[in-house]
Amino acid sequence: MNSSERAETNEEQAARQQGDAVSQIDTTEKLAEMPEPGSSLFALCGLGVAGIVMLGWICALAWIAWRLADWLLF
Repeated sequence: MNSSERAETNEEQAARQQGDAVSQIDTTEKLAEMPEPGSSLFALCGLGVAGIVMLGWICALAWIAWRLADWLLF
């Protein structure tokens, strides 16, 4: 590879890096334009229901484990 080819490669790399910087700026601007969802009542209700279901499942597993241990030990 001679010096002229190396110079072209360096210029191409510099152009790609500038293009990446521009695309990052564009992406940031696009993200800033989107409205923030905030605290949606629907999302909070969904999380509440998921939490209740999760606690119910954990309690059911604990009850089954307790009954199994009781059956095995006595």
